[in-house]
Amino acid sequence: MPADYMARKRLRRLEIFHDAAYAMLIVHFFLLYLPESEDMAWTELPYGLLSLLIQDPQNLLRLFIGTGLTLISWNLTHKLLGALERTNSLHTLICLLQFIFVCLFLWFAISDPEIITISSRVGQSICLAISGFIGIAGWFYARNKGYVISEITEDQRETLEKSFFTEPLTAFLNTGFGFVGPGTWTLGWVLIPLVLTGGKRLLEKEG
Repeated sequence: MPADYMARKRLRRLEIFHDAAYAMLIVHFFLLYLPESEDMAWTELPYGLLSLLIQDPQNLLRLFIGTGLTLISWNLTHKLLGALERTNSLHTLICLLQFIFVCLFLWFAISDPEIITISSRVGQSICLAISGFIGIAGWFYARNKGYVISEITEDQRETLEKSFFTEPLTAFLNTGFGFVGPGTWTLGWVLIPLVLTGGKRLLEKEG
């Protein structure tokens, strides 16, 4: 088979792998944080199964955070791979290394579902930051190899590359809030992207 065909096929397999793997991670978060219902004790509660969800809102918040961060990481991976038309063995290895740190993020989250310890909060932030920066390094490697879709213009490529840094920078900056407390750390995932996005727009207007 032609080498170009194999490179395109390898990219497609890499995208399918990531989609399936991220789907599994999200399912793990749901299984971890959704309340147990096997004992049927919920039948005695005023609102049945709904009562299990509303009696512990913190679990729903953790579920939102866990799945939200996983989806954000998947979205970054989707952008990094979606603009490429082929890959090679080294780029594939970089992408798999990136996903290893996403799995480590999941380990820190599951090991301390209450996010009480500093190590859990800081570990999650650092893993997502490293994962994002590894993915960005993989993008620039692929770009230098000429793997970017030819239809993408220079302006589109620059806009795309600027959008890559929001997720890993958010994770990196939120590492400091992890030392403060779970509430501050949780709020950081919401506020930091808003500040980064607002600052980027302000710089673009001044430029």
